[in-house]
Amino acid sequence: MVTPGALRVLFLLLLLLWASGMENSRILEQPRNVCLGLINEGNYESFHLENTAGCFTKCRQSGNEPCDLKNLQRYWLKYEFHLVENQMGIVNTSFLKAVVQSVSTNISEDLLFSLTPSQVPRPVTEEEHEPPDRVRLPRSLFESLQDSRSVVRLAITLLDIGPGNLFKGPELSLEDSSSVLNNRLVGLSLGNISVSRLAEPLEITFSHQRPPSNMTFSCVFWDVTKGSTGDWSSTGCSTELSAKRTVCRCDHLTFFALLLRPILDRATVQALIRISQAGCGASMIFLAFTVLLYAALSPQQPHSLRLRASRECERCHPCPQPSPRLGRSPHPQQAEHDLPAGRAAGPCEPGLERQKESSPTLEGGPWRLRFYRQRFKSEDAPKVHVALSISLFLLNLAFFINVGHGREPSDATCWARGAIFHYFLLCTFTWMGLEAFHLYLLVIKVFNTYFGHYFLKLSLVGWGLPALIVIGTGSANSYGHYAIRDKKNMATLELCWFREKTAVSALYVTVHGYFLITCLFSAVVLGLVAWKIFTLSTATAGKEQGPNWKGVLTVLGLSSLVGVTWWLAILTPLGRSTIYVFALFNSLQGVFIFCWFAVLYFPSRTAVASSSGTARIDQVHTASQE
Repeated sequence: MVTPGALRVLFLLLLLLWASGMENSRILEQPRNVCLGLINEGNYESFHLENTAGCFTKCRQSGNEPCDLKNLQRYWLKYEFHLVENQMGIVNTSFLKAVVQSVSTNISEDLLFSLTPSQVPRPVTEEEHEPPDRVRLPRSLFESLQDSRSVVRLAITLLDIGPGNLFKGPELSLEDSSSVLNNRLVGLSLGNISVSRLAEPLEITFSHQRPPSNMTFSCVFWDVTKGSTGDWSSTGCSTELSAKRTVCRCDHLTFFALLLRPILDRATVQALIRISQAGCGASMIFLAFTVLLYAALSPQQPHSLRLRASRECERCHPCPQPSPRLGRSPHPQQAEHDLPAGRAAGPCEPGLERQKESSPTLEGGPWRLRFYRQRFKSEDAPKVHVALSISLFLLNLAFFINVGHGREPSDATCWARGAIFHYFLLCTFTWMGLEAFHLYLLVIKVFNTYFGHYFLKLSLVGWGLPALIVIGTGSANSYGHYAIRDKKNMATLELCWFREKTAVSALYVTVHGYFLITCLFSAVVLGLVAWKIFTLSTATAGKEQGPNWKGVLTVLGLSSLVGVTWWLAILTPLGRSTIYVFALFNSLQGVFIFCWFAVLYFPSRTAVASSSGTARIDQVHTASQE
């Protein structure tokens, strides 16, 4: 029989077991509450930092562990303020290293602190060697606070955020290969004192190994105003890159980090593809217009127009009889060469200025417009323009086919696509080089430049040389599947091009080397032409009051023919912004060519009449027309 005393003992035991269970329950629930951010922000001393560190690895995209990123990130930002207000000295844990000290606002030199990993930040004197990882706080930062206080409390923290999603942000979450360098954040705070727009930026130096060729570093800070949870931003920060260190300069205080991200991540590649497709589509339309305009123009000159031209010419002085080659000159400037020096290929230039007032239609207006149309198909310059337009049109078409295929093609199909794309790319490079060569003959080497079957020879080079290169490259089985990869070796873009690894030398020789040769030659020719244009503009400034911007527009128009937009490819290693600029302007080359083509061969009455019969027409205007 159970006695009352035994019942009391049993009841006490049950109470103890129940209390123990509740305590264990609270202990088990504490990490969950911590990861959810259910913390007492006003009482940080009673909160165990180690429990929060456990959330770093739990807060992943899988969502298996309950986690509130926004609350956790806000907690660490406020914890830094807590250190400034309530802590003096150091904090040294496995994931957090911090130092808090008072600093006079009347200091005489910049403050330098070491940021060596796994060590608490410490001040570095001038006598010591500068550590590879460090932060420099300018003296002007503290001097700007002298009016309100004489001493401030400074907290410098190093936070290891682990491999989870904490402080990764929405943008980095979309880039699978992007990461915070060494999962390390650098926090700088003066407590509740807001510091921004510093006249002299603070300087944080991160040491690191040489990044992969397809990766780059970016200095960022945590911006709580971006998105719902905050995100990384580079506003107010600049990045100075070198092989084994990166210097970040920022004009405010907060949490900073160095991001390692691919130059061409998946999101960037998709954006560039969309930009290129839109630009190439527009170029194809305008290139088709260019070819159709050329095909629609009649090569025949009316007999009455020839009589009128002869009569107008005789008013100046007896015109020389054209040579048998003039009717269909293999060289576009042979007509000019058959006339005396200083005379253009139109109506006789000497004495033209005396005829301006009495015969304004001689130089411009309908006569010159019809004269251009008559000469149009007998000249080689428009033929070269059209050949370039055709090659560029076919290159854009090959690009659409290459990047637009749905399923992975077979090896034979991919070989053919890669070869076709390579061929039209080389044709485009070649015809841009031939445009420069043609321009050289027109402007630089003006006399004694007659070639029999001139355009036929250009065509053999423009279409035949790339064919020989592609045949040689294809015989070595160099074409196949190609992928642009990120840091984690994940493909961001797959297309049919040169085979990966096995055909790298062929790619560099037949594409990069070929492009470099064409680029250098075109740059030299364009520079010489620009020098002639502006030199002649200066020489004729006293005789002709023409706007200087015409020379600039002439150079810009010629730039579209020799492929200046392709030269931007040389600048793409400078950063992502130059890649976007290259993709935009290069894909619109066809639009620029059409505009130049239309302005050249369909001049308005005002544009034509503005030119005069001086040396400018003899060389500058001839260069721009051809």
